[in-house]
Amino acid sequence: MLILVSVIILALATAYLARRALAREALVGWLQSRGVEAEARFETLGLQGLVGDLRIGPRDNPIILAERAEVDYRITGPWAGRALGVEVRRLRLIHPTVRASFGEAGFSLGALDPLIAEFRERPSVPGAAAPVILVREGVLRLSHPGGEAVITLDARMADGVLTDLSGRMAPMRFRAPNAEGLDVEITDARLGLITREGRSAASLVANLKAGRWAGYETQAGELSLAAAVPYPDKDGSPGAGPVTLAAHLRAEQLNGRGLGAENVDLQGGFRGALSGDWSRLSLSGDGGATLQARATTFEQGSTGPLTASLRAQDLAWTQGADIASQVEVSLNAAELAAQDLRLDRAVITARGRVTQNNGLTAALQGDIAAQGRWAGLGPVGAGDLEAIAAVKRLAGGFELSARDLRLDVGAEGPRLSLGNTGALVRGAKGGAMRLTAPQGRPIYGDGQGALHLTLAGDGLPETRLEVERYSLQGDGLQAVARLILATDLGPLQGLKVDTSGGLNISSGRLTYRARGCAPVSIARLEAGDNSVLDAEGRLCPGPAPTFTFADGAWRLDGRLTGASADVPFLQARASRLAGGLSVGAGRQGLDLQLSGLTAQVTDASESPRFNPIDLSGQARLAADQWRADLQLLQDQAPLGVVALRHDGATGSGGVAIDTGRLTFDEFGRQPDDLSPLAEAIGSPASGAAQFQGRFDWTGEGVSSGGRLDVFDLTFKSPAGEVRGLAGTVQFDSLTPLVSAPNQRLTAMSVQSLAPLASPQVEFELDAQGLKILGGAFTLGDGTVRLEPTTIPLDRTQAWRGELVFEGVELSDIVEASPFGDRVDLSAKVSGRLPFIASPEGVRFVEGRLAADGPGRLSIRRNAITQVDATGGAARTEGAGAAVEQTNTAVEFAYQAMENLAFDLLDAEVNSLPGGRLGVLFHVRGRHAPPQRQEIRLTLGELIRRDFLNRELPLPSGTEVDLTLDTSLNLDQLLADYSRARGETGSAPVQPEQPD
Repeated sequence: MLILVSVIILALATAYLARRALAREALVGWLQSRGVEAEARFETLGLQGLVGDLRIGPRDNPIILAERAEVDYRITGPWAGRALGVEVRRLRLIHPTVRASFGEAGFSLGALDPLIAEFRERPSVPGAAAPVILVREGVLRLSHPGGEAVITLDARMADGVLTDLSGRMAPMRFRAPNAEGLDVEITDARLGLITREGRSAASLVANLKAGRWAGYETQAGELSLAAAVPYPDKDGSPGAGPVTLAAHLRAEQLNGRGLGAENVDLQGGFRGALSGDWSRLSLSGDGGATLQARATTFEQGSTGPLTASLRAQDLAWTQGADIASQVEVSLNAAELAAQDLRLDRAVITARGRVTQNNGLTAALQGDIAAQGRWAGLGPVGAGDLEAIAAVKRLAGGFELSARDLRLDVGAEGPRLSLGNTGALVRGAKGGAMRLTAPQGRPIYGDGQGALHLTLAGDGLPETRLEVERYSLQGDGLQAVARLILATDLGPLQGLKVDTSGGLNISSGRLTYRARGCAPVSIARLEAGDNSVLDAEGRLCPGPAPTFTFADGAWRLDGRLTGASADVPFLQARASRLAGGLSVGAGRQGLDLQLSGLTAQVTDASESPRFNPIDLSGQARLAADQWRADLQLLQDQAPLGVVALRHDGATGSGGVAIDTGRLTFDEFGRQPDDLSPLAEAIGSPASGAAQFQGRFDWTGEGVSSGGRLDVFDLTFKSPAGEVRGLAGTVQFDSLTPLVSAPNQRLTAMSVQSLAPLASPQVEFELDAQGLKILGGAFTLGDGTVRLEPTTIPLDRTQAWRGELVFEGVELSDIVEASPFGDRVDLSAKVSGRLPFIASPEGVRFVEGRLAADGPGRLSIRRNAITQVDATGGAARTEGAGAAVEQTNTAVEFAYQAMENLAFDLLDAEVNSLPGGRLGVLFHVRGRHAPPQRQEIRLTLGELIRRDFLNRELPLPSGTEVDLTLDTSLNLDQLLADYSRARGETGSAPVQPEQPD
């Protein structure tokens, strides 16, 4: 402005000195000599002032056009002690118009720029005072890259100081030359400035139609700026002193760099001091800013009402150096939405020091509090598992708090660290998720970090996720993590997993791949009374990710190995279980698949029902329906099929077992290969059998049943070879094993010590034992019956029984006995033989047999160990017994027993110590040799009595009353018999006695 006034003053002074025409020609010629077209005209010209008009620049586009210029001046000279000249005291411009431009080179007056530069280089006139300059309704037309700004203004300058200025800007658009520069469209603007006592107060109020700067855009707003600063010194250096700045922007829309806001109100201010020169200008003080918006948007979401504030204390800036300040930042947002995340409120506060010098550095510490929900898992559904429902409840309504967060920004980028308490996400019903940092490491820094996450409470799966290292790559995250999980997952109750591997999160999808096999256990696979217990094994990775979470659904895939489980409702245990596992949960509920399944099943009942068997097949749970189809195997040979069905909604289902027709032969499968209950069926066995059974359950309980069909089974038993065993056994329960009433099995014969014809037994089986309702077989043209009794399934327990003989011919039995070559007996007997069976063997107690009629008995001498002819009893032992020296009476006793026809025979049967069986016979009859015998003696033999020294025949018909005490080693006998059977596979039923 001073330069412009000087040019005008020079022009008017020259005109005065040359008077009208001369002055005009001198001024115009002087300007034209410097390449500037000009024209001047004067109305009045006197010694103390002049009035005129002036044009500088082309007629059609003047640089300066003054319609009326009033100059008050005085002429100076030697009489005043000064050089000859003109001293302007006041200049008043009415309606002046100035055309200028603004571009990359800065402010320019076109052709006047060289002239202005010349005046700048001239020294000031000593003792000359700067004139008072008044501008009334002046117009500045400023050309710029965006068009032209037209500013109408009034101004006053005194002593070189702009003391007053007020102006108004016509609608315009201003655009800075560079692409990221200011581009603003103004509908109206007002400017003001007042300078007093070395300080200036300036203001700008502008109505914005649109604007852009540094990537941000605004629509329909109002900008106001105000400043109170020191006025620059006369030498051009900046003034020093207090500084107050204020800015206020209101806009309907503010957008840029992925951000957007509606109804924005941004206010800022600074209060401090300015010092230094232009080469080392310094500013210090306190400042702050607040931002309010009705709504905001960002790349992934939006907010409702938003308030943010920044407070800077001890701010210090030096030109060419850094800027530093202690800052406090706060952000309060309502209705924040980011994809599936909704926060009703979020409050962030931070405080610390910020420095800017060739990059931003900051050390901030603060807190975060928020309340909201995450809808990524969807609402809790009626079919959700409890653990999934608990996670959904936590996600569906939570409070977030994180205290003492620390944000450090430096050359390496931002670094975020958690405080000692970490970050806590708490649900409305007590469930919580806690985020902590391992060993004080940052949870984020330079695109990577580490963190620990735990879940607990309100049915949440007890989870610990240890991310020892993660990195951000593109829009995803990759990490090395360890997962420790303990939870109930629907029917998988007491699920425990401990696994490590790689974690990847990208595009809303989470995948995890285990690095190796991990231990997995399930306390209970819930199916009511049909639950599986204590399942454990190892889960190994397969071709698919071990764990996947996407679109609110999760899936676990892998391969089970070395697994085992108890199946109480089947009274069985599965071991060596292996196969592919795939289990997941989505909007349709839990889905579980076991493919290529193999396992070994063993009987876990107190009285085992079957030997270990293998199974293979597949199982699946889908839409709350269990389904398994398995094949039973033994030594890789098919043994039958198992089909399982279970409806989780109703709790009902069943297992069906069908062995098909199983064939037994000498060189193949044997019954005792299948079940310990078939141990009595000695090998080799031939024939066939089939078992069909079911376990059915409802919400009220479990039932089971089955059917065993035996087809023409021949086998070796402790009693001898059983031929043609056949029949059907119905079972009312399989756990415990209980038969239907009155079951019967019948054989064609038993080849025992004596052939047993048509043996059959009626029985019932229950949890306590095998109840014999009745058994009978034909023996020696008679019948032997087993009275009703119960044989306990616990082999350590003793049991009582009783055999009833009815008209049994003993001749064949004795003939087959160990002393059949020394004893002949022809007698039909009846009676009862009570016995006790225990682990020590079979013991007869007070058994009694009696002949039904006359019979014959023949005992050879080598079967008798002792004879008492004085009324005692003859004693017999097994083969090889020694015979004592006899007298005549004893000789008669031997003869009597060798050929005895009896009318009465009874026997007492008892077991003796040492495993022996004692039989005390009482026989009454007469001597009946094949040839009639009588004693013939001479008179001399009678006198000499020497007939006693020779063998005399016992007369036929001699009456005999005989007590025969006999015993045999029953245990040894049965052991020998069992050993003989054992050579072909039959197991002993009597324990051997020590020698």
